[in-house]
Amino acid sequence: MKTMGYVCIALLACALASPAAAAAGAPRCADAAHRQFDFFAGDWEAFEKGKLVGHNRVEIAHDGCTLIEHWSGVEGGTGTSLNTYDANRKVWNETWVSSHGMLLTMEGSMQGKQMVMIGTHVEDDGRVALHRNVWTPMPDGVHQVWDYSYDGGQTWTVNYDGYLRPAKAKR
Repeated sequence: MKTMGYVCIALLACALASPAAAAAGAPRCADAAHRQFDFFAGDWEAFEKGKLVGHNRVEIAHDGCTLIEHWSGVEGGTGTSLNTYDANRKVWNETWVSSHGMLLTMEGSMQGKQMVMIGTHVEDDGRVALHRNVWTPMPDGVHQVWDYSYDGGQTWTVNYDGYLRPAKAKR
C-alpha cells in the first residue's frame, strides 16, 4: 500500500506530460514561442534616470519553460516573478509578488519586438488599477516601462521607466 502513493504521483506526471512532445522526444518548451522572452534573462543592474535602483537576476528554469525573476532594490524592497508561455492559450503570463505585499498577475504577448503584459491589481484603498509592463530588448540591455491606469487604460501614469544593463560583477 505504501507504493500506491508513488504510483499515483508517477501517473499524474504522465497525465500532465504533452503526448505530442513525448512522442517526438522533444522538450515541451523548445519552440520559438517559448523563447520569445529569453531576452529578459540575465544578471542585470537596473537604472532609472541614470541612477542605480536595484539588481535583477532573471534565470531560465524548468527545462526552458519558465523565467524566474529575482528583484532586489537598493532601498531594500524585493520581488519575484514567474513568467511562462501558455501554449494552449498562446499567451504569456507573469505572476509578480513583492516584499511590499503586492500580488500582480499579468498576461500578454509579443507586439512587434516588445513583450507587453497587462493585469489588474486592487490597491489598498480599494481602487482597481490596470497595470501594464512593456519590455523592449536593446543592444545594451532591456528597457522596461511599468505604468498603471485607474480609468481602464484611457490615461496612464508611469510607475517605473528603467533600463536593465548587464551587471558589472557577479552577486
